[in-house]
Amino acid sequence: MKRFLAILGVLVFGAGMFFAGFFVRNYTDPDLASLKFILDKYKKYYLEEEEDYLEIMVEGLLDQYSDYYTKEEYEIIKKSAQGVRAGVGLTVADHGGDAYVYSVKGNSPAEIAGVERGGIIVGIKKATEEQFQSVDYKSFSSTISAIADGEKFNIKVVYGDEEREFELAKREYTETYVFYTDSTGSYRFTDGGGKDVKLVHGENQLGVAIPSDTAYLKYVSFNGTTNDLYGSKKQVKTVMDKFKETGKSKIIIDLRGNGGGFMDIMCDLTAHFVGADANSKPLVSYALYKDGKKDEFNSASVKYNDYGFESIIILANDGTASASEAFIGACLDYDSRNVVKVVLSKNARGEYRSYGKGIMQTTFENVGVGDAIKLTTAKIYWPKSNVSIHGVGITKGLSGFEGKILEAPFEENVDCELLYALSL
Repeated sequence: MKRFLAILGVLVFGAGMFFAGFFVRNYTDPDLASLKFILDKYKKYYLEEEEDYLEIMVEGLLDQYSDYYTKEEYEIIKKSAQGVRAGVGLTVADHGGDAYVYSVKGNSPAEIAGVERGGIIVGIKKATEEQFQSVDYKSFSSTISAIADGEKFNIKVVYGDEEREFELAKREYTETYVFYTDSTGSYRFTDGGGKDVKLVHGENQLGVAIPSDTAYLKYVSFNGTTNDLYGSKKQVKTVMDKFKETGKSKIIIDLRGNGGGFMDIMCDLTAHFVGADANSKPLVSYALYKDGKKDEFNSASVKYNDYGFESIIILANDGTASASEAFIGACLDYDSRNVVKVVLSKNARGEYRSYGKGIMQTTFENVGVGDAIKLTTAKIYWPKSNVSIHGVGITKGLSGFEGKILEAPFEENVDCELLYALSL
């Protein structure tokens, strides 16, 4: 009996200490106490309570680059980071209220169906419906979300004076990040309808001839974190091996629309293109945090000297952001042989610039619950020039890089940047 009472006493004491700690914490942290008070009253009394109230609260606190993810959303984010995506593979942008097809993911249902960048999506129709439902930028995502996975539907897209229809169905697919073209034709990575990823060769898809000493590499995102062909690091290495084997000496790297991704992938890719000593691992970017901490990013073992580059031309536009801009900065900072040039596109406002995102986000997972929050945590700087392009972007007037950053002549419905790069 005495032993039982002793154990009970210990348990009561432990529980008392726990609750005492809870109340002391609330007392010493008034913000936490106020937050708990607000949430309790909101959930109990608010007439128009929203199920996603946490997401709504976070939206009011954070910048446009930060976000809150539910457990289910974060699982999708993690799979996407590995190259496994779900949906139809369309990214739309606001074009005067219209749903403009900004990009089509490689290997996605949309790409396989033949959807191309540049059109306006004007209608969506389920297989069971007779008429198209009109959509604009605001209604497109919600309309697509309401369609079940695997359910067939059609979209109507207007390209200039031409109206085209495409049949789609949402499903998981493996995104490809790299498209490569030389004088023999175009190469791309395909998952063969869900099977193993491999590099396949076909006819030139660029619509313009590529000289025998030149290669064109389109890189869509610093994403795909795996170390096999499902990841973008291995995809880039594979085409650069081909570049070396076939004796090319000039390369056009197309980062237009590449909004960035993971900094560790950027570090791997710079190994091919920064003019540092062979096998060295130079600093290619660094981050400064609010507490003054400095985080350095070093290249993987440098392979630059394996390729004998005579020219590296990087294409950029106002969709070139974040890790893409850091990559460009590293290439420019280490260009001791003066072979690197950046060609900028003219945007709708008549400006020549990249996006201008020189900040970094860190994702923190709520272990045990599974949700997560992505926060802007640091400002990014170029490794040698100490340039931060945040809010400004890469422009022709960037000090210290005169003659290296160029503006492509503009012509409607022509790939002016690619033609200008070839002329260089």
